Amino acid sequence: MLADTVATAPPALHATVIGRSVRGRPLRVVKVGADDALIKVLIVGCVHGTERAGLAVTRALRREHAPLATQELILDEANPDGCAAGTRGNAHGVDLNRNFPWGWRAQSGIYASGPRPASEPETRAIMAYILKERPQITIWFHQHMNLVDDTRGSEPLIIKAYALSAHMRAHRLAQLPGTATRWQNHRLTGSSSFVVELPSGPMTPLAIRRHIRAIDAATQVVGVPSKR
Repeated sequence: MLADTVATAPPALHATVIGRSVRGRPLRVVKVGADDALIKVLIVGCVHGTERAGLAVTRALRREHAPLATQELILDEANPDGCAAGTRGNAHGVDLNRNFPWGWRAQSGIYASGPRPASEPETRAIMAYILKERPQITIWFHQHMNLVDDTRGSEPLIIKAYALSAHMRAHRLAQLPGTATRWQNHRLTGSSSFVVELPSGPMTPLAIRRHIRAIDAATQVVGVPSKR
């Protein structure tokens, strides 16, 4: 009886505030799995406050044990001000996914890039955390295209495994300036940082489960047998 209780117990969670938004809201990462795990996977639920479906996956992951020899770094909201306000950009009106340094160029309007690369506190906090933890895989949830972006610089087999397990198509989107994935894949050679474009609307329990399995499948490609 005790063994069964231990086996099904929820994972121990450790939360870390990695920075603050323009309005002072915390960017909080929840760690699932041991700090000395061989593989680290960063999962970001929401970058644009108008694209929130990924939060259902990151919140569900907190109730799951990480795959064997893996630590999951779960960041619900990379843009907490935008999530609170229901806006694409942060409190400065900056699209954080155009604010990263690599390939940055000045843009305005809905894709406003900010006055300079990494001008926003959220961007700087995420960059510093990625360079500190050096995750082998980073998954950024967006909407509403219903595909996995075959992101340049990522391992194609990881993307293919994710897409197959999630019942989605893998498709290479146009390369955009100043994106988080473009910066990370340039800065951390050998890592795979890619976008999962969820469909419109809220996620069903079945879809959430598929994306959790897809994270497991992607991790397996790195060389760790998955077991939740």
